[in-house]
Amino acid sequence: MKTLLAISFLTFSLTAKAEDPAEWVKKADNIRNPAATYEMKIKVETPENTSVFQVHLKGQDKTLIVTQEPARDKGRNMLMLDRDFHAYVPNLKRSMRLSLAQKLSGQVANGDISRTRWYGDYTVTKESETADEVQLLLKGNKDNLTYAWIRLWLKKGSFQPQRAEYLGLNGKTVLKRAFFEDYKNVAGALRPTTLKIEDTNKQVSHIRILSMGKRDYSDSFFTVRNMESMK
Repeated sequence: MKTLLAISFLTFSLTAKAEDPAEWVKKADNIRNPAATYEMKIKVETPENTSVFQVHLKGQDKTLIVTQEPARDKGRNMLMLDRDFHAYVPNLKRSMRLSLAQKLSGQVANGDISRTRWYGDYTVTKESETADEVQLLLKGNKDNLTYAWIRLWLKKGSFQPQRAEYLGLNGKTVLKRAFFEDYKNVAGALRPTTLKIEDTNKQVSHIRILSMGKRDYSDSFFTVRNMESMK
């Protein structure tokens, strides 16, 4: 009897863990942006302009972004430490603290290229599922997030993010839609290399990963002083 109870409890525990939506989101995070040290080169294409950035990441709470193109914007670098976002303005010769939700360009917010973590930042519930996808609702549980609410669709089995709706503070109004596209083998795994972001006026911006690879960084690399000096 005790053996049967133990087996039943173990089966229940494994099933509960397998059905934990937060764990699905954690796996999706690791597909989009591994919790390790990486260097990426990305291109941001918006209706306003096209920019190229060198992005240095350590874990999922330290990001240093160096502007490479256009030439007129060189030196306009950005730094994210946890949920604090800093931007250096060369003309003013000083850095400013900005919001992750603030617009970078077009439909792209600062947090879209710096803080891409969902796991831990959101409370996750499953809303529905089909044969191919699971639909999740993510409610922000911390201050200064890029989006307060996200509706997210993951591919069953692989947990690959497919698309998302970025919602307003009421958790209902759709502000923007995002599509995770162009899956390729990058940095040892199959990852989306294009994020298409569309607003309610059908204006579209793209974030494209041009290259991605592992690189080691010390914590001292991610400082405001270093951000201000990077070229």
